[in-house]
Amino acid sequence: MRSVKISALKAHLSAHIRFVRSGEQVLVCERNLPVARIVPVPLQRYADHEKRLVSRGVLLPPLKKRSEPVKWPIPPGNVSEKVMRQVWRDERSR
Repeated sequence: MRSVKISALKAHLSAHIRFVRSGEQVLVCERNLPVARIVPVPLQRYADHEKRLVSRGVLLPPLKKRSEPVKWPIPPGNVSEKVMRQVWRDERSR
């Protein structure tokens, strides 16, 4: 991990971003105290629309993978497809 003062980061931001793109982390210090860390965002496994959301700041990728897959509960009730289509139409027409 690289360590850099804020003034040096401002002066050579592009160079530090290149290090981050190559997989390295940059520790930002102010008066020799760490204040921030710049880490690479691994976007290879994301779809194009997810990459666009990340670049706009709408989606934040997780910092680490989940250890176990999440099991979502089955929603209660038994609503037919026909009824759901009608509900969606009603919602969209508002």
